[in-house]
Amino acid sequence: MFNLLADKIVFGSKFFGFGYPSGTGNPAVYIFGFPVYLYALIIVTGMTLAILLSAHFFKKRGYDPYDVCVYALAVIPLGVLGARLYVFIFPWAGQAADWGNFFNFRSGGLGIYGGVILGYLTAMIVAKVKKHDFRIIADAIVPGLLIAQSIGRWGNFVNQEAHGPLITNPNLHWFPFGVEIGGNWYYATFFYESLATFCGFVICLLLLRSKKYKLGWLTAFYGIYYGIARLLIESLRTDSLYLWIGTTQTDIKISQLVSIFTIVLGIVTIVRIYRKDLYNAYGKLFKSPLKQVSATRWLLLAVSLLLVAVSVFAFVKGGESMFILGVVCDAAALYSFGAMLAFNQHKKLYCPSCNTCHVDNLNPVDKLTLVVLCSLAIAFVAVALMVVFVVLGAKNQSPNSIVVAVILLAVTIACMAKAFGCKKQLKQQHNQDLSVNLFKAALSPQQQTLNCCGTVKTVATCKLLLLFYTYNQYKDFGISHLKPWIDPDKKTKN
Repeated sequence: MFNLLADKIVFGSKFFGFGYPSGTGNPAVYIFGFPVYLYALIIVTGMTLAILLSAHFFKKRGYDPYDVCVYALAVIPLGVLGARLYVFIFPWAGQAADWGNFFNFRSGGLGIYGGVILGYLTAMIVAKVKKHDFRIIADAIVPGLLIAQSIGRWGNFVNQEAHGPLITNPNLHWFPFGVEIGGNWYYATFFYESLATFCGFVICLLLLRSKKYKLGWLTAFYGIYYGIARLLIESLRTDSLYLWIGTTQTDIKISQLVSIFTIVLGIVTIVRIYRKDLYNAYGKLFKSPLKQVSATRWLLLAVSLLLVAVSVFAFVKGGESMFILGVVCDAAALYSFGAMLAFNQHKKLYCPSCNTCHVDNLNPVDKLTLVVLCSLAIAFVAVALMVVFVVLGAKNQSPNSIVVAVILLAVTIACMAKAFGCKKQLKQQHNQDLSVNLFKAALSPQQQTLNCCGTVKTVATCKLLLLFYTYNQYKDFGISHLKPWIDPDKKTKN
């Protein structure tokens, strides 16, 4: 039996996949005539180690370590699909994606950011279904993700890809600063990223041992750290993927654009974790809370005007990069202006005599109704944009437009699911059915009577602003309440 199997399992070469000419795929072993490539073995090794590490951190945070298998079964296939989509939606420079070759995974072409994005969303959905705290899940996955990326980059080495430009200085012709391909030396960008992600993995382990550790630290760290590392390394790569609009290639390296967004999201996560501390520190700059709110309004207005000025400059300057900068600045300006209006209403809730704030809490029924309205509004806009992209895709023969339309369809489905979930919650918890009167009540101003220091006044506040800009409501990001998971079978025996 052993001899029979030995005949069917043949190593690709005496070098176990090394030493092949460029483009052969480096098969490490043949099983029943089927080639298994060294690249695949390296990727699977990284995935396996990531699963084991995640199981370890699941257990430390109080979750069943075997639950990691559920996450892996959902995240890994969809993550690979996302990585594949990434290189087809954003092809290499000068190349149009051949969508007929999409499911031929063995032909190569995976983008790590696509896998991270779709894997992140998948893990979020699984956590929602299993009623897990996603902050715990995300932090448990990050160390394994980083070490998997570090190992996986060596797959680029055996495939002789993901390198930088030619090194002309003979003194720099040494590994790992450079890598020799076809007799020429190139910057070993795959190694730079492998080293960076390994260092990130080590830092994650140190952060987990900190007594000041808070939930979300590792997620924020990944966004900022890997975003910066990839932003710098991508500038050296010669095989970058580019942002395409329809059939037109822009001058934007998509991985650098995504890196900027991950850095911003990481910073936002840190701000959310320390929101209360930051707000208290900011409050010390003012003599009273009322003056703080009054000054913040003008500060937010100034920020909004500054962002609008930057966006105007970007649009006038022209170019794809400047266009995206302008759109982002306009979105940030709109959000800042909304925050300014919210603080303007918040000011009305203060008693001018004693500076006491009468916090205006949103009625649970109104809150759920407004969430339904907002979800339906977003779904409506997504459907409208989806139709536009489908028409453009059919007219210009642009598969990318169809892909965007599919993504918008997913957004529509998610919004409708959220709307139906809130509708069900209204019925079960508050015995309310959606109706025209309920919508009118949710959209009408919230009236509140303030009686303080002998003064009685009625204040009307916008419920939509109360929904999007909450006052002094902070989540607990501590871990003191978390205990390690104990196997129930062992616990019963003891």
